[in-house]
Amino acid sequence: MGDFVAKYGIFSGVGGLLLLAAIPLVVRYLRRQHPTAAALPSPIQPLEVEVVPLWFEVSLSQQIPDVRVWVQVVNYLSRELRLSDVTATYCHINQGPPLENIPGGELRIPGHRSWQIMCRRTLLDAETKVFHTVPWRDQFEGNLHVRIRGTAGKKPIALDLSGFAMRGWITGLPSHPSLKRAPTA
Repeated sequence: MGDFVAKYGIFSGVGGLLLLAAIPLVVRYLRRQHPTAAALPSPIQPLEVEVVPLWFEVSLSQQIPDVRVWVQVVNYLSRELRLSDVTATYCHINQGPPLENIPGGELRIPGHRSWQIMCRRTLLDAETKVFHTVPWRDQFEGNLHVRIRGTAGKKPIALDLSGFAMRGWITGLPSHPSLKRAPTA
């Protein structure tokens, strides 16, 4: 190989200049052949809004049974975040029925702040009956999906997040150990 370079003088004089001029042409050609490689976003994107599930509570002992789901919404932006819709779209507690569309309402979160949001709705009679059959435990686990819609300035914010695991309680279960049953005769 060394004899070839010495014989034809590739890296000396004009040959070296031609080689340096050819490098940008080769790079442009390769970018045209693979345009997606240059357009890929960086793998780490800063978060704008984050949702952190906190806990849930199903209250069966109230006059009107309800479900409450608490989430923390974090605004990483410097602008105020105006949320027009915060909804727990799906919440399935281990042995209970799947609960859908638990609204949280509208909210404003200042820049670089977070806020706890309670999503709440009354239970349907069928849901209440199923929860009354659930055996008592200290704590329950659930699966949660959350939808967030809003704006930060003129920028629209839309998140549909799923697969959150969270813990919570079911109060007022008839199978609670503290409830004494009358002896059967």
